[in-house]
Parts: sequence; structure tokens; C-alpha cells
Amino acid sequence: MSLEDSLSIARAFSHYLNLTGIAERYHRVRKSRSEVHLSKSCDDIFDKLIQGGVPPEELYDTVCKQGVEIVLTAHPTQINRRTLQYKHLRIAHLLEFNERPDLSHEDREMLIEDLVREITALWQTDELRRHKPTPVDEARAGLHIVEQSLWKAIPRYLRRVSNALKKHTGKPLPLTCTPIKFGSWMGGDRDRNPNVTAKVTRDVSLMSRWMAIDLYIRQLDNLSFELSIKKCSEKLASVANEILLKESASEETKASPWTQTGPQNIVKLQPSLALAAQLPSGADLTSLTECIGSEAQIRIVKPPWNPKRQGIQIPTEKSDDSPVQSPGRTRPGSSHMGRTPSAVN
Repeated sequence: MSLEDSLSIARAFSHYLNLTGIAERYHRVRKSRSEVHLSKSCDDIFDKLIQGGVPPEELYDTVCKQGVEIVLTAHPTQINRRTLQYKHLRIAHLLEFNERPDLSHEDREMLIEDLVREITALWQTDELRRHKPTPVDEARAGLHIVEQSLWKAIPRYLRRVSNALKKHTGKPLPLTCTPIKFGSWMGGDRDRNPNVTAKVTRDVSLMSRWMAIDLYIRQLDNLSFELSIKKCSEKLASVANEILLKESASEETKASPWTQTGPQNIVKLQPSLALAAQLPSGADLTSLTECIGSEAQIRIVKPPWNPKRQGIQIPTEKSDDSPVQSPGRTRPGSSHMGRTPSAVN
């Protein structure tokens, strides 16, 4: 067997084991969902504690005071590339979608085609990193885990804990309670690592802040579509008005003096705001037109220089039946179609 054939067989077995692991994980998840009662769920554990003699108040206080801190290390523990991880996640979603009972025959054929396409792309993708990962690359891989797994798994778990706590104690988990916190050594672990410098720490910190802001913005966008309300209470309207006032004040202080044309009008949010029935007059005109009465006229902008020194003739206002001439250099026997003032040397 040649070296190339050995490499192809090793890659084939590697992909086979990865795909088998994805199928087994999904099978365990599907099997656990089909079970009526889970022996290790929060509901079952709280029920056993209550039956064992633990008072509900003590259980509630203990859970609220519980603290678990998860620390992300700087060492690259994930050997697979992020490209392969995305493809594995896509295959897992396709397997989950295949279990829907309302799929037609055409939908299942398309799903099989998607699976074949993903597996083919896996085979054509390089599995190895061709360069040594830097501390910033290691931090990026850790943030990828936060984005793809922890960001959705932690709130879902806390909701399950809150529902089980409310069922057995009568009170849900407080909104200010943070039983799970996160720490990170990424970009800051300088124990015998000369590659982690102050610049690396600063870059990783900025990248972490950017990731957090980006994740929150996504959630706020989704929340804006979910909370499609027309009216709000007086308290919410006052809070929104205070935010608008602070935002407009900060923008005014940062604006340049020559860009401020006058005092800015602040639109206050009303508890019940009626929508406009029609557009204002002149809204369909361009920004270079003026509406006088019922007719639209071209607005003539005066140049900041002296046109007589440049030999440029500025057209005066004419009647409706006379054409508007464009400004330009005039020569004997030539028309007004010349170079524009911006091209004058």
C-alpha cells in the first residue's frame, strides 16, 4: 500500500468515527427526550430533597446562594478546526430535522442530498491546521465555544432550574441571581509563555468585549421583533425618554461645531403614539427641489467663489418656457455646455 492510499484510508476512518459519534450523540438525546421521567433532572432532585426532609425555604436559599465558576483555559483543547465543527453541527441539525413526522417524500430526498453535500464537503476540507496557533487564535477558539454552546445552553439550564424551584418552593429563581459565572485565562496566562504580551492581553480583552456586545445585539434584535407592542406604560415611557435624552446629549457633545446647524429637536416617546396617515407635502421631491405653492422648482445653489473672476456665467431665473442652462466656460460661437466649475483650475 502506498503512502497516499494509507493517508486516504486513515482520513476515511477518521471521518467515519466522527460521523458515528454525531449519530450516537443524537440517538442518546432522542432517547432521553422520549423518556417520561428523567432520574437526574432538576425536578427529580428537588423532589427527592423535599421528601428527604429539607425545608422548601432552605432549599430556595441554598440554590440562590449557589455559585459555580467556569474558567476557560488558554490551552487549545479542541483539535478540530472551526470549519469542521460548523459542518458537524450542520449534520446534527439535519439528523434532527429528519425526525419530523410531517416531512414529505420530496423533503426527505432533499435532506439526503444535503447530507451528501455536507459529507462531501467534509472530505474535501483540510483537517489540520497549517500554522501554529497564536494566543489570539486560542482565545478565538474559546470564544467560539461560548458562542456556539454556552450562550444558549446556560440560559436554558437556568430556566429549567427556575421552573423546578418554583414548582417545589413556590418562588422562581431571582432575575439578579447568577449561580453560574465565567472566568478566562485566555490572553492573560503568562506562566512561562513569552508569546503572551501586554498587547496580546489587550487584543484578547477587546475581542472578548466585541463578542459579548455582538451576542447581546443579536438578542436585542430578536427581542425587538418578539415585543411588537403598540402601547407601553407611563413608567416604561419615562425610562425610554431618559435614555433618548442621554443619547442625544452625548451625540451633541461629540459633534463638531461646524456640523451643528442649530438646536436638535428631541422626539419624546409617548405612551400611545399614532402613526402618520400620509406623507408630508413635498416628501416625494428630491433634495434639490423646492415646493412653492403647487409647483416644484429647481433650487439654484450659489457657489462660494466669485464666478466673474473664473469666467463662469451663472444662469438667472427664467420663465417656464425657457430651458435651464448649465454653468460652464463661454467662448465665442460655442454653447454653454462646457466644463463644470469643479473642473476649473
